[in-house]
Amino acid sequence: MRRVFRLILVLMLGYYIMQWWLNQQEELSTPAVKVSPPVKLQPSAPEPVHGSDLLVELDGIGPAYERALNALGIHTFAQLAVQNPDALAARLASVRITAARIKRDQWIEQAAARANLPVSTSSRWSANDGNSA
Repeated sequence: MRRVFRLILVLMLGYYIMQWWLNQQEELSTPAVKVSPPVKLQPSAPEPVHGSDLLVELDGIGPAYERALNALGIHTFAQLAVQNPDALAARLASVRITAARIKRDQWIEQAAARANLPVSTSSRWSANDGNSA
């Protein structure tokens, strides 16, 4: 019984010495690399495409609506200012926007003001969507 115990003890000791030696060899073969903690980058505002405006500056337009407008080719306040809310809502069906919301949030009027364009009677749309008395 003692012989079996000694055999197991010697085998375990040999195993741990071998593991220690392999770790020492591995540490010697790989140079020490100083690891700096990860740096958190502050999210910056997306840079506008050359000749475009940040449409998210308008009340009621978030990043998703801005991407959808850009996909339609509307990149500037002037381009948005000449749109018809009903037609624009139909073209923006993928982001679930209604003409009533475009009128209520006054996207067209805000864009015209930012583009320094007068809001003509043909392009001015009231916040009334026709449902109120």
